Amino acid sequence: MPWDDVLKIIGAALFSVVSAGAIVVGMASWLGKVWAERILRNETHELQMKLAVAQSQLDLSIKTAERELDLIKDAHARVHSDKITIYRGVIDLVAKALANLDAFYNSRLPPDEAARQFDNFNEQRIRLYGYMAMFAPQTVMDAQDKLIDHLLCISNSRKPYVWAEVRILALELINEVRLDVGIDKTDISYNGVL
Repeated sequence: MPWDDVLKIIGAALFSVVSAGAIVVGMASWLGKVWAERILRNETHELQMKLAVAQSQLDLSIKTAERELDLIKDAHARVHSDKITIYRGVIDLVAKALANLDAFYNSRLPPDEAARQFDNFNEQRIRLYGYMAMFAPQTVMDAQDKLIDHLLCISNSRKPYVWAEVRILALELINEVRLDVGIDKTDISYNGVL
């Protein structure tokens, strides 16, 4: 067989192998691309599903946290409102007691009426003390104790009735209450002349 024929056969074989290789490589490349796209699509879908579940869980967590925060805010608002109501009751009680003491010591309130008013004051102060003990910090309780103890000593004639001393103790209580309810952090003082 002549070399030309051998070379033609080898060339045809090589061409066939290279063509087949190119076809195989092309098909493999195309098939790899199709599989990669399919795998990518499946992975993307799976990740989107996981993301949707995670987003749903996050939304649920946020809603739960918002509900809990609302409950905490409502509870805080109720406690704050209760504190203000109780503190108003204490101030009203002290104001009435001071008015009665002033009336008694200025001979405008007879002794039997003063005794009845004191009994009423005593009952209400014990009740309000229990209410305050549920909400008030110790600083408010201490200021209230100092004022009430002083008033009790005056009522039992163990201390003289001196309005300036009572006013100082009353302002100490009011300042502690103001701090507790957050109205103002600065103390108030009496700047009058009496």
